[in-house]
Amino acid sequence: MTSTLVQNLQPPSLPQRVTMAVVVLALLGCTSSPPGRSGESPASATAGAAVDPRAAPLEVERHWLQSWFKGTPVLITRLDDGSVSVDVPREFCFDSGRSAVKPALGAVLDKVAESLRRNPKARLQLLAAPGDGAADSSLAVQRAGQVRTHLRSRGVADARLGSPTRAMADAVQLRMTLASP
Repeated sequence: MTSTLVQNLQPPSLPQRVTMAVVVLALLGCTSSPPGRSGESPASATAGAAVDPRAAPLEVERHWLQSWFKGTPVLITRLDDGSVSVDVPREFCFDSGRSAVKPALGAVLDKVAESLRRNPKARLQLLAAPGDGAADSSLAVQRAGQVRTHLRSRGVADARLGSPTRAMADAVQLRMTLASP
């Protein structure tokens, strides 16, 4: 009986291996993150959320960025329109009253720049930074300008960067989209 079992345990043929690989990849594609998981927007966490097929490259970049910043306060999410949002809390970005980019924000911007280089059709539509208070619009725009300058120093072309603006949250806010065809 044992010799019969051993004889039946032949290595799978090439077509069988290909079939197994396709099944494994299909099963991996069916897995989803539970709703409310850190880094997931409610829309992306729901089963069957529609994704624009053109936005698939942004999904790759979102996952890649999330892998770098897992366990940090940096929030990487997919928005309803398929764009990717990168939010970095202000305390990791700038010293009070200053616009110089802190090293923690610099590290995030370096990975965002690398992501943009990986996907030549991607651009940062929103490039926003917070001020130190509600009436601190000029400092916010200065800070966003420094974020833009940092990205340019990492090889990101001007045409791929939105205009510096004031953030509506207490975080540096970046929105990655695909350029219109």
